[in-house]
Amino acid sequence: MKKQLTMRRVICYLLYFLFVCMLVFGITNARYYITGAGTGSAQAAAVAMNSTIDLTEKLSELKPGNTKTITFAVNNYKEAGKISEVSQDYSITVTTTGNLPLQYELSLEDETQKDSVITGNYVKWETPSQESFSTIWNGGYLPHSVEEEHTYVLAVTWPGDENQDSYADEIDLITLTVDAKQAGAKPD
Repeated sequence: MKKQLTMRRVICYLLYFLFVCMLVFGITNARYYITGAGTGSAQAAAVAMNSTIDLTEKLSELKPGNTKTITFAVNNYKEAGKISEVSQDYSITVTTTGNLPLQYELSLEDETQKDSVITGNYVKWETPSQESFSTIWNGGYLPHSVEEEHTYVLAVTWPGDENQDSYADEIDLITLTVDAKQAGAKPD
């Protein structure tokens, strides 16, 4: 006698099949759980630039027809062991109020540093309230993580003869600024 597949038998076979599948997949299917923990820290790169310049003492005795020189250094370290961790591009600017007819010339004290030091150009601009004169030298480069110093000589000349009395009571404000910013990688 042949058994007929009734709806009840089909449902029972499906339930047996699901039960067997649950047993097989439950045993053979491995489950992995991974957990991790960690800590980290970050620190901004240290930037160091140092330059000391005293213009007042050096230029106090400047007279018409004379030239005074000021030697100063720009470096990428604060003290021994504290070197800048970033490369820096820098420029040097001399700004005056224009009351005295002074001329400025910047040169290297040591000519062997020519590949990483500044080149010169002259810029003059006017504002509505006053006239401002600036001489800007661009192109200085200090590498990162290597102690380096560039020594410059600024020559300030007062053209004219010593008998020039028209500026006897004039006062001029002279500011020398070294402006540095983080540089990208220098092409080799």
